[in-house]
Amino acid sequence: MARMLLIGLWVCVVTLAATYGGVYWKRLPSSGSSGGEHSEKLEVKKVKPITVPVISGGALKGYVSAEFSLLTAAGDKHAPTLDPESFLMDEAFRLIYSDNKLDFDHLEKVDLDALTKTITARVNERMGSARIKETLVKNFAFVREEDLPR
Repeated sequence: MARMLLIGLWVCVVTLAATYGGVYWKRLPSSGSSGGEHSEKLEVKKVKPITVPVISGGALKGYVSAEFSLLTAAGDKHAPTLDPESFLMDEAFRLIYSDNKLDFDHLEKVDLDALTKTITARVNERMGSARIKETLVKNFAFVREEDLPR
């Protein structure tokens, strides 16, 4: 009987010590970061897909369908701010629509890295702040006019 009581007491002490040790270890700052460093919270925002007509030689050649996401700094939800999604959609449409290098008779790969960096820079410039950290491409496709269902 005394042996069972001692085993039960030992299990309780080990459990309490392990719980205390786990909580203490979790509250310690990680060794990889310095105490004065501020880590910024980021969030991904999905943007509505856009469809851009491609006009070449006075004729409609097809449409570019693109879908983007934004990597933004998480800010105060109650603070009145400009809508970065609207600016991104506008800048993406303008860049794709006015790009004369896109020749869909002789298709080549589009430099998506340059496109997204340009969109990010222009949106941040128009908004007057660097809220957008990166523009991500979810979908980018060209559909010929002949391939569209009538």
